[in-house]
Amino acid sequence: MKGRPRDSKREDAIAEAAIALIQEVGYERCTIEAIAHKAGVSKATIYRRWKNKQEVIAHAISCHAFSQTPCIDTGNLRDDLVELLLAKVKVLKGPDGAVIASIMSAAKVDSELAKAIPYSARDGETQVHEVILERAIKRGEISINANLELLAEITPAIMTYRIFMSQQPVNRKFIEALVDDVLIPSAQKNNI
Repeated sequence: MKGRPRDSKREDAIAEAAIALIQEVGYERCTIEAIAHKAGVSKATIYRRWKNKQEVIAHAISCHAFSQTPCIDTGNLRDDLVELLLAKVKVLKGPDGAVIASIMSAAKVDSELAKAIPYSARDGETQVHEVILERAIKRGEISINANLELLAEITPAIMTYRIFMSQQPVNRKFIEALVDDVLIPSAQKNNI
């Protein structure tokens, strides 16, 4: 016997409630009970979809606007990367930056969360980076042997470190230097 299909509106409400609670009370105090209450669903509704809070949060991250990377195509790699990074910095420095910082901090001590996040938060971002880099390969701007996965990981690591850890400026000048002095030269080498 087949059950009724899942209601995507409920999943959206749950995801929105989880993000809102993290904004209000932080990750640690965000519970399944609180998410269910804020979303107007039962705990059973949540547990039918996800096995724990960490999976709910990972899903919420993947659905939230800060995980949606804009589609950028300026016609050249340098400008694509600069525009992409400027868009990401705007998100990290905005209200959603606190949510991201809270989740990153929690992931350091919550191994279940740490395992769940990479598959939700990075998927869309990695795909956009790969599209930009693959276009650059086709245009001959970077090596066909460029390690696209490594390049897609370098940028978020540097950006989040500067914004959340060292609190150094991340402005257009810094982004242009990062693109010009690190990312593009690395991608032009045959083996990075």
